[in-house]
Amino acid sequence: MRPLVRVAVIVLGIGAVLAPVIGEERVTLNLLLDRAAWYLDYFIDQFENVVAEENYMQDSGVLLPSFSPFTGRGGLATAPPSAADIARARHRDLRSDFLLVKAPDTLNLVPFRDVLQVDGVAVRDREQRLAKLFLHPSKDAMAHAEQIREEGARYNLGSIRTTLGNPVLGISVLQLAYQPRFRFSLGKEDRTVGPGVWTIDFQETASPAMIKGEVGRDLFSHGRLWVEAATGRVFKTELRVEQPSVRALVTTTFRFDDRFAIAVPQEMRESYTLLNGNKVNTVASYGRFRRFDVTADEDIRLPTRTIADPVSGMTFIEIPAGRFTMGSTSDEAGRQADETLHDVELTHPFLLSRFEVTQQEWRTVMGT
Repeated sequence: MRPLVRVAVIVLGIGAVLAPVIGEERVTLNLLLDRAAWYLDYFIDQFENVVAEENYMQDSGVLLPSFSPFTGRGGLATAPPSAADIARARHRDLRSDFLLVKAPDTLNLVPFRDVLQVDGVAVRDREQRLAKLFLHPSKDAMAHAEQIREEGARYNLGSIRTTLGNPVLGISVLQLAYQPRFRFSLGKEDRTVGPGVWTIDFQETASPAMIKGEVGRDLFSHGRLWVEAATGRVFKTELRVEQPSVRALVTTTFRFDDRFAIAVPQEMRESYTLLNGNKVNTVASYGRFRRFDVTADEDIRLPTRTIADPVSGMTFIEIPAGRFTMGSTSDEAGRQADETLHDVELTHPFLLSRFEVTQQEWRTVMGT
């Protein structure tokens, strides 16, 4: 089972109680945990290397020192912020590319943000830096991506660095590798989230903790998860951590996406209560999900290679190994039941004719 996050930086009633029943199947804690663990493994396979557009609003009860981009010609920030660009602000509006990438030395999915706009000011042209970085990987790709993340983190209110601002942080609790580190208890069905969706409360008990705080101190998380009993899909998470200087709550809601066949992040809300009583609240919304190695509307793929076949005289296009999507969306007119959107993975390149061919021409090329 693959860990979803890096492990650093930051009783039922008395008497006999029958388990609730869904259809002919009893909903038990073990059933939900088993299905959720299977689902998380599938989620990682589907969601790695997926780029989302994130709109991230941050609000503070008091003015905080924050970097502000200097606007130059064309409305584009002319340079990275310096100490002279610090202003005091209560509100910040960031637009970023957000993606999760599998670390090469582990199986962890690592979150990255590439900030594109700050309070409506473009800090750089939309150039898909993160996508290009991992589409053409090098041994330094993760280090370069870390630099991009740190560059964007400077624009947070108060220039705050935190690893809690991750919409999939809460669901990592349900991974098989992490479950023994937590104590779970079954709650009730919550139809306000969805039919057949049950709550599970959790409390982290084992050290080292999944999240680190000040001076590397363990921050034991606790909270609640909303899991669909039939599938193990997670539709909502609440995660809380506390330390002397701050209390934090991160809530994420998910929606089912036909293309990826998983519940993708829809909204993340963070609430930080500081020791001095000040509160910082954030709301991040997610949309325009696309797998960056098959993006059709942005030129970030390898150049197309053509091959001339000497036997038939035909020209072929080489389709490289990778993933692409076939089928139609659920709202497309005339779609057949077997034509739903689904991802296909190619382990080897194959050739596709540039033009329509007859069966005889195909047999000639294939030698059959």
